[in-house]
Amino acid sequence: MRTAALLAAVLLLVAAPACAATPIGVVTELHLKNGQVEVKPAAGGEWEPAKPLLSISEGDQLRASGAGRAVLVFAASQRSAVVTSANSPFVAAAPAQPSLGERVMGAVGFLQATPREPGRKALTVRSSRDLSPVVLLAPRETLVAPESISLEWTGTETARYTVRVVAGDGRVLFEKKSVEARPLALAAGEVRLVPGRYRWEIEGKGHGIQRAAFDVATPEAVAQAKAAAAAVEAVRYPSATAALLKAAALMRERFHADARRELLRAIAANPEEPTLHVLLADLYDKTGLENLAAVEQDRAEALSAR
Repeated sequence: MRTAALLAAVLLLVAAPACAATPIGVVTELHLKNGQVEVKPAAGGEWEPAKPLLSISEGDQLRASGAGRAVLVFAASQRSAVVTSANSPFVAAAPAQPSLGERVMGAVGFLQATPREPGRKALTVRSSRDLSPVVLLAPRETLVAPESISLEWTGTETARYTVRVVAGDGRVLFEKKSVEARPLALAAGEVRLVPGRYRWEIEGKGHGIQRAAFDVATPEAVAQAKAAAAAVEAVRYPSATAALLKAAALMRERFHADARRELLRAIAANPEEPTLHVLLADLYDKTGLENLAAVEQDRAEALSAR
C-alpha cells in the first residue's frame, strides 16, 4: 500500500529533470469534454496532455483548445487561474498575493503529494466466486466525530444484516439486527462513544462477519478538522476545486470518512472531473480498499484520456 509524504517531496512531471524548479501550484480541475489541455515544462520538451493533480512550476505553460479548461491553484496565495483557449498559452508565475493560511497551504501540499499514477494490485477478486458482496466502506482507518458516525457498506439488496459496534476490549456497545444495506447513522441516544479505538461489524447470512476499525476523535482534533475545511471554503474557489481542497484538508487530518463523503458529493455534481477520482483512489488505498482504489484510478485515466 502506498504512503503519501505530506508537505514533503511533491510529484513532478515524469519527464522533468531532478533539478527542476519547486512547484508553485497544482492543477485541480481538468475539463476535457470536447477539448484538450496540454502542458509544456519550462525546462524544455514538447507539449503533452495535462494530468490530474499535475504539479506546475514557474514558467511552465498550459494551453487549452476547443472547450478544454483547467483550473490551477497556487500554493502560496489565494489566487487560482482558469486556463481556456482564450488565454492560452498560459505561463505559470508565482502571484504577488497575500499568503494563504497554513491550513489551506497544507491542503494544497497534500494534493501535490498525492500519487497520480500509483502502482496497484490487479483486480483479481472481481472474478472470484468466493468474494463476499459485503464490503465495509466507512468508517475505516479514519477519525470520526462522536456525534456524526454513519456506517456504510455494500450488500445484497434483499439481504438483512446484523450491525455491531465493539469496544477495544471486546464489549458490544451497539447491536442492531435485520438491517438493510444502506447508511446507518448512530443516534446519540443509541450509543455514546468516547475518544478511542473501536471496530464495527457486519454479519450476514452466508457471508460471515466483516470488520473495520475506526477512531473516535478528541474534541480538539474535530475542531482542527472543521477549521481546515472552513479555511478552504473561505477562499471561494471554483466548486470542484473547493471540494477537492476541502477533502484534501480533511484527509490531511485523517478524517477519511468525511473526505469520502465530500468527494462523492463533488463527483455527483462533476462526473467528468478526473482529479476528484484521483483523490478518491488515494483515499480508498489509504483505508484498505485497494480494488475500489483501482476502479477510481481507471476512471480518472479514462476521463483524462479524452
